[in-house]
Amino acid sequence: MKERVILVALVKNSKEKYKKISDLEELKALTETAGGETLGSFIQVKEHPSPKTLLGKGKIEELKRICQQHKVDLLIFDNQLTPSQIRNIEEIIKVRTIDRRALILDIFARHAHTAEAMLQVELAQLYYQLTMLTGKGTTLSQLGGGIGTRGPGEKQLEVDKRKIRERIHFLKKSLEKLKKTKEIQRQQREYFFKIALAGYTNSGKSTLFKTLTKEDVYISDELFATLDANTKAFEIFPNIKVLITDTIGFIKNLPPQLISAFHATLEDIKRSDLIIHLVDATAENLHEKINIVKETLKEIGCDEEKIVLVFNKIDLIFEKAQLLRLKREYPNAIFISALKGTNLNSLKNLIKKRIRKFLKRKTLKIPKEKGYLLKEIYQKTYVINFKENEKEYQIKVLSYPNILYSILSKI
Repeated sequence: MKERVILVALVKNSKEKYKKISDLEELKALTETAGGETLGSFIQVKEHPSPKTLLGKGKIEELKRICQQHKVDLLIFDNQLTPSQIRNIEEIIKVRTIDRRALILDIFARHAHTAEAMLQVELAQLYYQLTMLTGKGTTLSQLGGGIGTRGPGEKQLEVDKRKIRERIHFLKKSLEKLKKTKEIQRQQREYFFKIALAGYTNSGKSTLFKTLTKEDVYISDELFATLDANTKAFEIFPNIKVLITDTIGFIKNLPPQLISAFHATLEDIKRSDLIIHLVDATAENLHEKINIVKETLKEIGCDEEKIVLVFNKIDLIFEKAQLLRLKREYPNAIFISALKGTNLNSLKNLIKKRIRKFLKRKTLKIPKEKGYLLKEIYQKTYVINFKENEKEYQIKVLSYPNILYSILSKI
């Protein structure tokens, strides 16, 4: 049975109200991803929020009547609530109340499947609970279940600050062990050209990942369908592979606890040689979403020079003028459809251009008696030209330096 939800927001003026309607559409999508049923939205225009309940006294009473009339199970505020505001609202309206941050944490808990993702989500939840402990007393129990309560950390909801900190310490140590394993994996991949997919949630990163790698990956319209950094290889030149990593999506007001907890996963983006900032070309508030991703990438320390803007889903733009306007506004961007494969050659050509400085061109001179090396050369390098004479084979190749050094050591 789905929880019956009303979305709530406070705005300072009427101008902000129209923008907030779009934000609430995103909040509705988040609610549905978490398994809730949105009955409607409730917006108050009020210049100064109430310190006690955020909304004014009259609006709180109105919201209470609506909740009773429609048998509402949950209120989700788009605004950030303090612990005391949550407590006061719940006491007056008698309906469980969470804010956008708790909802996003809940969705992350829902989509955490690997050991690392589950540890990261629990850590983020505990960080959040620690900030919410003041004002809710020593009991955080919401074990009745439902949106905003699930996740690997549920059993810890009824602990005091000391126990939460102990659990945080334990999780950090566990993640540190996993980080060492990831470091070994990174070292093994070090000589490869590395690409990271970054973007607002539901921009089509997993679809592009699947199209480029031909791998069978989970693709869904749900927000935050991908939590685990997934790395695969694909050939950009014959026998020359690049690594591409599909990472978590970003979103407006992403809880800082998640940024902190997912630091190791986000490190894959930072350490890439090319970051494809993928944008849903059909999205509302497109410019705002681009800026949110840019700011998040900046926050985790990404080099701006490595970032390339790629607009996706151009097959869903039916007004030619809209596409032309985007191309004028973002002249250096690439426009593709990951689903249909439209204009992927432009993206691949960009990758080929960026990878050039990581590759080395070399003419290998192989004595005839070492002809057995030809098989390895044809398997591991891109052969540009082949000549032979009585004494040797002369092969012009393109490859990663370490592969060339390995072959040269055998000649």
